[in-house]
Amino acid sequence: MNVAFKIIIFCTLYAILNVFGATLIKKELINKNLNKISDYLNLLQEFKVIGAFIVIFLSALVMFKTLSLGKFSIIIPMATGINFLITIGVGVLVFKDKIGIVQLIGIILIIAGIIAVSYSQK
Repeated sequence: MNVAFKIIIFCTLYAILNVFGATLIKKELINKNLNKISDYLNLLQEFKVIGAFIVIFLSALVMFKTLSLGKFSIIIPMATGINFLITIGVGVLVFKDKIGIVQLIGIILIIAGIIAVSYSQK
């Protein structure tokens, strides 16, 4: 397996874990107000939020591995782009977010950027 393919796989795994953790937290925040410190402390004690932090921590470990494989200037933009795409997908599928024409153009540009950056790695 070549290095560029490994980087794409690890960036994707990082993004999946990161977005999954954020999704768990967002679901816990629905219909909750965070106005006081005690609200935050109560949130941090919830099982799903603790699990979400563990998943996000695992995503950081995957990113460490990814960064060990190649150039920072290639890995971070690629991981960020993939993270954006997965975040948009989860937003639409899970949270019923709507995508407008400007966002669609942005998505196309992100995909083009990921492709360009991944080819520059080869």
